[in-house]
Amino acid sequence: MTAERWAELYRLEFPRIYRALLAVLRDRERALDALHDAFVAGLRHPPAHDADLAGWLFVVAVRSTRRFRRLPLLPLEWVTGSSGDDEIEAALDRMEVGRLLAGLTERQRAMVVAQFYLGLDHREIARHFGVKTGTVSATLAQAKARMRAEVRNVS
Repeated sequence: MTAERWAELYRLEFPRIYRALLAVLRDRERALDALHDAFVAGLRHPPAHDADLAGWLFVVAVRSTRRFRRLPLLPLEWVTGSSGDDEIEAALDRMEVGRLLAGLTERQRAMVVAQFYLGLDHREIARHFGVKTGTVSATLAQAKARMRAEVRNVS
């Protein structure tokens, strides 16, 4: 893959992958550092396939953050890039999703975000994270059950 293709990928995918990393890592600096590390890794050792480079970058970035810790929820405008009054209902939905994601383990958050935000299927997630598809299915099922239980507890 050429440096020009990586520059184009950076321009097109950076905001989306950055927001996905914010949802998982819940720390702006860690997300930014991890994403830059992933792009550097791609320039040094490009993936074997050009397919799903956004997913590859996301997983490389998540893996580059070796130490996982629980952090407070991000202010909404960090993830969405806006805080306008015309988006209040959508903002409330995102806040609820952020609250539910905060109750998951970092691995669960990473897989939930990979599936629902980046649109990766179980096979793609398994390939990127180096696990079996059954592990992905189990992790996602556990994450969804945890989120459903949290919704029931609040209701």
